[in-house]
Amino acid sequence: MGKYEKKRTRKKEVVPPSDDWFEPRYVRDDDGYSLNNLRQVHEGLAVYDDTQSASHGSLRRSAQVERLQEEPEETIPRRRKKHRFLRFLLRLAALLLILVLLAGLVSLLLAKMPETDQPIGVRKDGCCTVLLCGTDQDGARTDTMLLLYLDRNNKQTRLLSLPRDTMVNRDNPVPKLNGAYWANGGNKGDVEKGMNMLMDYVKDLVGFRPDAYMLIDLNCFAGLVDAMGGVKFDVPMDMFYNDPSQDLYIDLKAGEQTLNGKQAMWLVRFRSGYAMADLQRVEVQRDFLQAAIRQWKSVTRLPRVPFAASLLLKNTQTDLDYRNLCWIAMALVRSGSGIESDTLPGEPAWVNGGAYYVEDRKAAAALVNEKYNPYETTIRAEDLHPYGK
Repeated sequence: MGKYEKKRTRKKEVVPPSDDWFEPRYVRDDDGYSLNNLRQVHEGLAVYDDTQSASHGSLRRSAQVERLQEEPEETIPRRRKKHRFLRFLLRLAALLLILVLLAGLVSLLLAKMPETDQPIGVRKDGCCTVLLCGTDQDGARTDTMLLLYLDRNNKQTRLLSLPRDTMVNRDNPVPKLNGAYWANGGNKGDVEKGMNMLMDYVKDLVGFRPDAYMLIDLNCFAGLVDAMGGVKFDVPMDMFYNDPSQDLYIDLKAGEQTLNGKQAMWLVRFRSGYAMADLQRVEVQRDFLQAAIRQWKSVTRLPRVPFAASLLLKNTQTDLDYRNLCWIAMALVRSGSGIESDTLPGEPAWVNGGAYYVEDRKAAAALVNEKYNPYETTIRAEDLHPYGK
């Protein structure tokens, strides 16, 4: 044989990087350079050798298999099972977090504070007001009215209750605040006209026109509470009322409990058992809304927000656009856990044989300037005209 042939038949020692018991399989050129042989040679599991027979290599391989079978089970290397489901959950959580951050970034970029086209002066930076109204069973009157004050820069949220029986312009066919919407288009389905007139009457009471409004019906209110998983609330007293003419049946026990949508609707509508009737109902409504906002801001309620927001937008009449809603949502999230609340100063009185709530203009002006005025301009008692100019 020539030197090249000898060199070609020289054995090549291949030592695998691990598995010290491993002994390589020898394959011959006449094995045909099968794909399997090529792969094993490439991986270091076999070497080419003309001096060894294919059967010898097979014997070595068989011996190796036998040695594996003789090894105790615990010494055989095993691959750990891949926790595929856990990895999937982690990736999903990361994806959701990214989407939430992106949504927050988009909302931050698009957000725009609502502003009325009838300002009374220079506005305080980051302050606005929104009139929140809830209709009665027929959807014709605004039985619940709250002025929402947002100060985004100082992270403050406040609610001013406007009693439904508050006396307004006596030239109005129904000289009560809750009838302003009904008498000016609301009874005919003209929401915009009715709410614009109501906003004018609110301006007579507080000295400025709110920047926007939201009108919510009772069915939407109940659905919203259910969508957000209820509200834990301390019901102040046993509430029972039955009025078939209104299709209204109320049965709530006193004490702290988680109210669903139907029970929450009972709570905000009940008033016959209170010593101060509607005034105490206003306080309970305000306290409930405070509890709802505080609880719904928690991270655990976050997955419920998209559906709740969709429900609210479909069943709410408002002059707010998407950018305004983003701004309000961000302001609410940034606000502290506590929400201040007040009732428009005044007192119940009989006027011309009717029960009204009469505003105390001096006290109202002082309260508005202290907590609810979004302008640098000071509101004076003489600026308030609850009974017409």
